[in-house]
Amino acid sequence: MKAVISSTYDNRYLYFIPICVWAWNKLGVDVICFVPDGYSNNKTNAELDRFSLAYYTAKKVSPSFRYESFICPEYKEATYAQCSRLYGACLDLPEDEVIITSDIDMAVFKVPPFAHLGGFTVLGADLVPDGQLPMCYATATVKDWRDAFELNGITYQQALDRLLGEDECQDYRACRWSVDQEQLRIKIFNSNGSINLLTRSNGQNQFAQNRYDRDDQFILDRLSPDTIDFHMNRPGYEEKNFEIILTILKYHYPQDDFEWLKKYTEEYNKLL
Repeated sequence: MKAVISSTYDNRYLYFIPICVWAWNKLGVDVICFVPDGYSNNKTNAELDRFSLAYYTAKKVSPSFRYESFICPEYKEATYAQCSRLYGACLDLPEDEVIITSDIDMAVFKVPPFAHLGGFTVLGADLVPDGQLPMCYATATVKDWRDAFELNGITYQQALDRLLGEDECQDYRACRWSVDQEQLRIKIFNSNGSINLLTRSNGQNQFAQNRYDRDDQFILDRLSPDTIDFHMNRPGYEEKNFEIILTILKYHYPQDDFEWLKKYTEEYNKLL
């Protein structure tokens, strides 16, 4: 199984690369992370240094990790990054490999449920507005992804440019914030494959069942071995948020030594 995530150079997301990758690798899942090319849009030395720190920390603690870069106008970076997760099947992967999409700021403690018999499984279909499906989590084989998204014979850069290259509007990031989830629904429902939509709402508020949510002020009162994932507090490197993140990670992996994470966070803060 391959988890496909993405990030920009925004500190609210970039910081989480090693944690997200580490969590997936603990479950035996390889990770592919899409990021904007750091040189085409003249990223600062500080931005490049933070990316290098995040990348090499992830490689050190989680060897089953690779990143892929894409090129786009700077004002479209967030949208390109979000949509890039739809195109992991453009990479040279076996057709029967399973791809699952996720967020960069999501630490996963259990592999989300999915159908093993083909087609797409989407967990949390009831957590997003009509006309969308959530990127956490859409699961299918490489072949199903390629067929549904018409990816045979093209690169992920071509797929991204086909979707977003000529698309223009004011306040691009805000107006195109949900295009990835909209495309996910359009392509899946227009495909010929089976669709397995799993609900996840707790039926009371916006929180999902079996998830720690960063907006929950009582988050540390809900520690449970049944939890699937953790939408981590942002910015993760700030002291209060980091303590919450570390407490939750230690709860789920009490035998692990998290000195690497403490050192990484200390070094990240020095580069801000």
